[in-house]
Amino acid sequence: MSGYDNQGGFGSQGTPQGQTKARRNYDEQTLIPCTIKQIVTADGDPTGGNDISLKDGRTLYMVKIVGCVRNFEQKSTNLAIEIEDGTGMMEVKTWMNEGDDCSAVANLRQECCQDYVFIKAIGQVKEFDGKRHIQATDIRLLGTKNELTYHFLEVAYSFDKYQKKKESGMGMSMGVGMGYGIGNNMSSMPKTMGANVSMKQGGGNSINDAVSSSLRKLGTNVDTGVNVNNIIEDLAPQGYSATDVRNAMSELANEGHIYSTIDEEHFQFAE
Repeated sequence: MSGYDNQGGFGSQGTPQGQTKARRNYDEQTLIPCTIKQIVTADGDPTGGNDISLKDGRTLYMVKIVGCVRNFEQKSTNLAIEIEDGTGMMEVKTWMNEGDDCSAVANLRQECCQDYVFIKAIGQVKEFDGKRHIQATDIRLLGTKNELTYHFLEVAYSFDKYQKKKESGMGMSMGVGMGYGIGNNMSSMPKTMGANVSMKQGGGNSINDAVSSSLRKLGTNVDTGVNVNNIIEDLAPQGYSATDVRNAMSELANEGHIYSTIDEEHFQFAE
């Protein structure tokens, strides 16, 4: 078992020298809302790789958990927070770049350094010395306690949606993730289970694909995400209205392709 990997976290096994690790299929990069118990009891990669799969077969890439802060330790290079969600306890780690992090990101992170507050964490599941943790790309306080209830509804909905897709033979991992961010609410969940199945990375239509391309282009090396208004301005010459863009971004967020960053007006791709 090796130590620190090249992606800012600890991996269970490095890539052998001289071999190139294959890039993940885009459909496997969606965000999956989970409970801590789901992550702890997930199956490791039988081939010795870094993939971790839930008991229902979904491979974990980006995950979201919500829970209560039980302990935290802040160092010069990283912040480690122990959170508990009623199903288990897990450590969430995030790296700090002094002088590089914008003030908004630093403030969101600092607000989480309080005992017994509820936070959400988004990141990748890592394993080191037989213990799993989350290498977070985003941590923040919950806006309201309703977000805790909403998260567990997301977990159940995501599982149900995946099971229905398996039963219908439509694929194993297309659009099974969920959107997140402080702008999400119950009205953003599709009213019909299994609706809006995404067959392409942008949701299968031209506006979604255009928004996806614009976000990728404008969001390169931008930690704080891209402002929605910048995407609207970028796509205006193509004839898309502000309403078109916002509706497409809402759909992409619900499918787990994008996520909000410092506020509900800034987004980044979930990869």
